[in-house]
Amino acid sequence: MIQPPKYPGNYSARKQKRWSQGSRNSQSSGQIRTDAVHSRLQPNHIFPAQLYSTESGRLFHAGKVLICLVGLPARGKTRLSVSLTRYLRWLGVKTHTFHVSDYRRAKYANFEDDIPDDYFRAEPTSEEGVRMRQSILQDCLDDMLGFFEKDKGQVAVYDALNVLKKDRELVQELFSKNHIKVLFIESIVDDPSVINRNVQNAAASPDYEGWDPAKARKDYLKRINANAPIYQPMNEDGDESHLRYIKFINFGERLITNNSQYGYLVNRIVFFLMNSRIKTGCVYFARCGKSDLDKYVDDEVLNEEGLQFSETLANKLLDTIAKRKKGSPVPVSLNASSGSSTDTLEKHAFRQPPTADGTNDDSFVVWTATRKRTSATADPFRRRGITVRERYQLNQLNPGEIADLTLEEVKQRFPDEWAQDQDDPYHHRYPRAESFHDLAVRMEPLLLEMERMSGDMLIIAHESALAVLYGYLMACSCYEIPSLQFPRDELVEISYSPYENHARRININD
Repeated sequence: MIQPPKYPGNYSARKQKRWSQGSRNSQSSGQIRTDAVHSRLQPNHIFPAQLYSTESGRLFHAGKVLICLVGLPARGKTRLSVSLTRYLRWLGVKTHTFHVSDYRRAKYANFEDDIPDDYFRAEPTSEEGVRMRQSILQDCLDDMLGFFEKDKGQVAVYDALNVLKKDRELVQELFSKNHIKVLFIESIVDDPSVINRNVQNAAASPDYEGWDPAKARKDYLKRINANAPIYQPMNEDGDESHLRYIKFINFGERLITNNSQYGYLVNRIVFFLMNSRIKTGCVYFARCGKSDLDKYVDDEVLNEEGLQFSETLANKLLDTIAKRKKGSPVPVSLNASSGSSTDTLEKHAFRQPPTADGTNDDSFVVWTATRKRTSATADPFRRRGITVRERYQLNQLNPGEIADLTLEEVKQRFPDEWAQDQDDPYHHRYPRAESFHDLAVRMEPLLLEMERMSGDMLIIAHESALAVLYGYLMACSCYEIPSLQFPRDELVEISYSPYENHARRININD
């Protein structure tokens, strides 16, 4: 059994200058940081929202599942595989994504020189193309079987084209005989704007590192055009009705399911897909402003310093978003109040949705906890006509009987509890308190809402709530989350990309 690191407790963690732990070394302020969604997992890995553990490492009521993605290039398959892996791992499901492109890059670093053009066609026409493609696909399939049998994995996500019926039948036969359920997810995109955006982003792929963006897009279009004529949509002729599949249309616009006797785990996957969208904005994290006593028991209001901080935060964040968008036109707010501040309203106006938050790429929404000073920190955004939502799930971890005690007082009054907290600060609860794990379970509805939102959002909350949300978006382990820090003078920006998320810190006063 893997033993958790000996972390300091929740209170001393704030005094440690530590951004992460373990194999991911601490990063200095402002540096870009990639997430761990592709990391290999130990057999007895414990996930942040995992409700129980078993000897096998698998949820006992879910079985083993292979998710096989289907679709042409530029249909968001990689993005979908990564987001599914992130969500399932958070729930406690041992999941890993197998990208065929990773296997190809490992074997042939320079595909321009080493690989024939027809390799990128699902059905190559040359002997060399057929040999290379079969070899790479076989390596990937073998590793997925090993993940289930040797690594005690529960869900594998197969990120490849699989546009031919014969390829899908091979996958179905191979894994079914090993008692592994196969779920096909066909990503269908008939919205030209989505395809164009994915093609425009092709230059960011590891395949095109160092390429001229125009040349990268041209090469990516070649891959699409090579496979479009031979693409066989799932069950087009009714001969794949025996397969379990989901047609995922325009990234969540519509879902069509077949053979719906899925069971618990696959139904959770379907539920996640119903809330999944392509992200174009960023998520920002910020602490609330200060109050006079800065205590938990008293629900205090902002003091003068806190009020000034809230204005500085709003100006800094809106300037940051404007610079990121590089001067692109931003629609005028639909619900700006007449009393809005005029110095930055015209410069930083965003489309505010009349119904669901964040459904537009150019929208901006603020979430806060329900505490007075946390909500008041968002007042400058309210005055600019920006939607602000108070979410009780964002309230800080309840410290129970140690509320407002100093570190020395906690050690003196609760020595046994303090020792347990040092051993496992993520799962330990002080008397009448919550643990970080309790907070993670409480926040699951917010995670699904975040997956549904496309535009920018700011979350203003206590350090403990921000640590849990950061842990989800950056695939942190439960051993890392208690030691994450969010100083008041820093914003954290998390940006999405198809393969992984990136985080950086921004000095609010800079």
